[in-house]
Amino acid sequence: MEDDGMTHPSLARVVAVLNGKGGVGKTSITCNCAGQLGRGGYRVLVVDLDVSGNVKLDFGLVDHPDEDDGRGLVDAVWSNKPLHLIKDARPGVDIIPGGNSLEILGALSQMTSAQELPGGSVPHAFAAKLEEIADDYDLIFLDCPPGNKELQEMALGAARWVLIPTKTDHASWDGLLKVGPRVKQARRENPGLRYLGVVVFDHSPNASRLMRNTQERLAEVGETVPMFDAFIRHSQSAAQDCRSRGQLAHELARDASAQKSDRLEALSSRRARRASGSNVISLPVPAQLSGTADSVASDYTTLAQEICSRITEAENAGNSAAGRGAK
Repeated sequence: MEDDGMTHPSLARVVAVLNGKGGVGKTSITCNCAGQLGRGGYRVLVVDLDVSGNVKLDFGLVDHPDEDDGRGLVDAVWSNKPLHLIKDARPGVDIIPGGNSLEILGALSQMTSAQELPGGSVPHAFAAKLEEIADDYDLIFLDCPPGNKELQEMALGAARWVLIPTKTDHASWDGLLKVGPRVKQARRENPGLRYLGVVVFDHSPNASRLMRNTQERLAEVGETVPMFDAFIRHSQSAAQDCRSRGQLAHELARDASAQKSDRLEALSSRRARRASGSNVISLPVPAQLSGTADSVASDYTTLAQEICSRITEAENAGNSAAGRGAK
């Protein structure tokens, strides 16, 4: 594909998931879309650039022996060590863990010795390390922090695409508006940086007016930013179950379906015993899992497909333009 001004053409499928506000679904979208694509046969890398390190929660990796709170990423950027990976966190999905240690990168980026790094800065050094392994993956997601300027700059310096999750409330919209200046500044060093789109998170499918308002307000960003047709519906119970169990939405949906089947089987067994005069067995009552998990999982599937479609369309358009220019 045509590099379109990209500083790092080999990073053409790096997606920074960013909003200036927390709690708008950045990590959930990153992890669930990665999981869906991994299930579909893609090779996906998730890089946790948030000091909260919540990627490990969504993948259930809190006690994983390779979970390092982001220290490996700091060592890779600052000391040129190999990037530290948690391999096969899910089928087709590798993870570079984040966490509190990433605060160090913010401080290091202000030091004069940062000029000795590859490219002369922490963002360039991070991009260079990511380039070393980028060919191993079909897509790379960067889960960005909401308020750490240095880590946001690091992500935008390596990314080709910016995906902005948002809710429809005013606070989330204010966070979205903060993305524009960050992107504009990042383009000084990474002119190929583009918006992939805005996706609405925690949305009620019946609230069509709110969706229209969001589409209308996108003009406030200052340039054309497309909106995804896909959205992630509101389900507090599914979100809580996923985070507490360390599961992705499709995994929770699988277990919720199995639980329902087990309860029906237990009911059937109870009726059969009563009909035969046998002692009645007690009905097991496990913790009830969210009944909306299947719908939420379907939303993430739709979003993952649309992400791939948009990137593919852009690549095809770039190749066509390059072909016309060569004639």
